[in-house]
Amino acid sequence: MNRETTVLEFFPALEAGYEPKNYSYYKEDVPLGNYKAKLDFMLWSKTYMAVNCFFTIIKSGKKISLSVYKKPGEDGLYLAGELEVRYVPFGSTLKLVVDANQNGKPILVNAFVEGNTTGE
Repeated sequence: MNRETTVLEFFPALEAGYEPKNYSYYKEDVPLGNYKAKLDFMLWSKTYMAVNCFFTIIKSGKKISLSVYKKPGEDGLYLAGELEVRYVPFGSTLKLVVDANQNGKPILVNAFVEGNTTGE
């Protein structure tokens, strides 16, 4: 896998045509469980040591946002399970494992790259 991060800064992402406001992170909008989604883009979080991942769910077409937080003491890794999300190419299809944290907020517990849809 390419070791160059694909995560964007907020304003360059807007300039490139990405629209974070079209994606929901609210618990009533983000389904729990296992499902496939396309990674549309990623942004550095402005408030946490996290990467905000923006997905389109394959079956429903629903646009959701999930955050992956930096793991303490792991050399700055942003892991969803074993997957270091910072290097996943936009357009990749992932199998997501989404659960709720203690506050009921959906969190990305694990992710597996299934394929890359770029160029289709």
